[in-house]
Parts: sequence; C-alpha cells; structure tokens
Amino acid sequence: MLANINRGGPGLGTIQPAQGDYFQTTKGGGHGDYHLLVLAPYNVQEMADFVKLGFDLAFKYRNPVMILADGALGQMMEKVELPPQLPRENKEYPWATTGKPKNGERRIITSLHIQPEKMEEINLRLQRKYKQMEAEEVRYQTKNLEDAEYVFTAFGLVSRIALKAMDIGRQKGYKIGWIRPITLYPFPKKIYAEIAPKVKGILDIEMNAGQMVEDVMLSVQGKTRVEFYGRMGGVVPTPDEILENFEKMFIKGE
Repeated sequence: MLANINRGGPGLGTIQPAQGDYFQTTKGGGHGDYHLLVLAPYNVQEMADFVKLGFDLAFKYRNPVMILADGALGQMMEKVELPPQLPRENKEYPWATTGKPKNGERRIITSLHIQPEKMEEINLRLQRKYKQMEAEEVRYQTKNLEDAEYVFTAFGLVSRIALKAMDIGRQKGYKIGWIRPITLYPFPKKIYAEIAPKVKGILDIEMNAGQMVEDVMLSVQGKTRVEFYGRMGGVVPTPDEILENFEKMFIKGE
C-alpha cells in the first residue's frame, strides 16, 4: 500500500500541488509487464476511505495499491468521518513472509527465474489477475451525461474544479456533463466509449502537460473530439479559466 502526494516537478520542484505522476503511477516506474491498482481521491474523506479500500484490494489481489493525490489535498483540512476501529486480526496467510512454518516449506516471494518458460508462466498468471481487476474493480463517477453535448473530465482535486466549471457552463446554457475516474488503473474505458458517439467533444483537465488525456483518447477510439487544458508547476486551474478555454476550443470554433 503506497501513497503519492503529487507536487510540482520535475526534480526538486515545489511543494505546490500537481498531477505530473500519472504516467509514473499508471504506466511505469518499474521493470516488466505489471500494473498497480491506483485510486485517485478528490477530497479528504476519500483519502481516508481509500486507505482501508487500498489494503483490502492489496490483500485480495496480492498486488501493490497506490493512492494518487496531490499537494493541495495532502494539506487540506476538511471534515472527515472515520469508520469504527476494527478488531485486530490474527489471521494466517499462506503467502506471508513471516518465517518458515514448522514442518513447512520456506516462504519466498521472488520474480527471479532463469528459465524463460517459467517467467512466461508467471507473467501469464499476472495478466489474468489484471484482467480480473479490469472486470471487477473499475470505479468512476458521472454527472449530467443524460443530455450532455460536451463532457469535462478530470481526476483528483481537479475533478472538483471541473465539476464547478460544468455548473457555471450549464448556467450559461451549455449542456456539459462530467466524468471522474476514481480508479486510474483499471481505467474506466467503457464509460468514455459509451458517451463518445453521443457528444460533440470531451475536454480533459489536469495539473500537468497532458497525461490522462492519452487514456481518454484511447478509450473514445476516435469517435469524438478530445481536447486538453492543463496547468503545471503547482498552478491550480480555476473554474472560470476552464470554461473560458472550453469556449475557445469548442464554441467559438463551431
């Protein structure tokens, strides 16, 4: 179980919020064909809730889970309802590296196998696990897709700002919907594929140079226009500037 509270980069960077670690978290950061389960909270309540959920998923799949948040959420004060304390479990896990059981085999976790056939077998098993995750663990939130002609999409803190921008846009007469991926892996591809033929375009908003937008583009499969608006280095976009850029990209050019 890991937590990554993004700040502006690259390198030493700043302590201000950013979302530049999307690629690192969902696409790479290590060796081999692997995936982390990635949860993207958009408020402090979810940051707390996702700790338990993350451990539950990690134990279910025996797979690393990352909470991907940002410097604003990491420093924000909001009301949080904590769950009741759970009783401590004294459960034995056959895979846990807690030492050699009496009259049992040594417990070893390793991915080092010299024989390529053995490594392929392990990789195929992992791919089956990832397929199960994609079937069972996709999480997302939507609003106003029923009559939407356009869609704002964002993850984490920026999804809250995009939601406000959607509300302002609707007051101006624009039929805008909203999609928030909660799991960045597995990515909610199907909801984008379903909405793509029904809308004129999707605006992806992030605090980076454009990372999740690539997954949005892959998901819509060319069936609608996808544009990107982002701020970097710790600058947080405002609802008004999101709407202003939406109008420049989609409305004034029509």
